[in-house]
Amino acid sequence: MAYLYPIWLFFAAFFFYSAYIHWREGAQEIRPFTIRERDTPQGDGKVDPMLAEANKQFVGEFNAYLGGMNRLYKSRHRSAAIGYILAGVICLLAMVFMIFMGSAV
Repeated sequence: MAYLYPIWLFFAAFFFYSAYIHWREGAQEIRPFTIRERDTPQGDGKVDPMLAEANKQFVGEFNAYLGGMNRLYKSRHRSAAIGYILAGVICLLAMVFMIFMGSAV
């Protein structure tokens, strides 16, 4: 039975490392979208006002979508990290139970 302790410890370390990775991934966000100002093909510098308004509306809606995706990905990564932490704790508890049950027999 002595050979099982390092296995439980390895799995616990693996789960804690996975929790760390998911927690870090949850902190990263997709940056907001912006449209760069460019010259018109004619070179006169005039921008169609309807096109400019449509661009502003698109950027606003797309950034709202990205904000929703950022919140969703953050909650998914954080919940995965919590699950991995629980799995790591269960591995450590199993190792501790094996130690005490092995010494009691």
